[in-house]
Amino acid sequence: MIEIECDNCEELFEVSPKQAGGKAPCPHCGDVNRVPSAETSQEKEQPPDAAPEQDICVIRPAMFRAHPFRYLLMTGLFAGGAVLAVATPLNDRLWSWLVWVGLLMILAAAMWWVIWYITARLWVKLTISNKRIIRREGIIRRYTSEVLHDHVRNVEIKQSLLQRLLKVGYIGISSAGQDDIEIEVWDIPKPYEVKALIDEYREM
Repeated sequence: MIEIECDNCEELFEVSPKQAGGKAPCPHCGDVNRVPSAETSQEKEQPPDAAPEQDICVIRPAMFRAHPFRYLLMTGLFAGGAVLAVATPLNDRLWSWLVWVGLLMILAAAMWWVIWYITARLWVKLTISNKRIIRREGIIRRYTSEVLHDHVRNVEIKQSLLQRLLKVGYIGISSAGQDDIEIEVWDIPKPYEVKALIDEYREM
């Protein structure tokens, strides 16, 4: 019998040697897994030569490059508030209320930037190691999805004209055991370089 670990639930189960090199469903969760060939199974039984897993790079979505107009609007809101708060004379009762308007604009721009930074830079993280691709989402509560390099079937990239000029875009990764896309990340900087890095480790 050949013992394999499910890519989805990570439970161990056995399959017949006749299924070597094919696919088999996991009896625990139903996920379809690739059954290693006899040669691969022998290599797994002798893991001293196997390289330990190491993180190659950690990628976070871009902020300003991905949303330049939002950045300009936020900067204009902050600058306009600063001008109103500084330039409005406080001794003039007719116009002194503009100072408070300026301060509210500065506060709104600052809160907008903090929320944007949390949702864009801290909320999603894509980690590429020498063995797998991992997408982590959340700060307090975490959602994790991963695909082994050997199981990557397709790497999809989408870019608008502006995104091509700014070198950002969407990247979606699907595996051989699933019909839909398992890992999706928007606003990835230099997505074609990310794909090239994945291609170095996947079985083409």
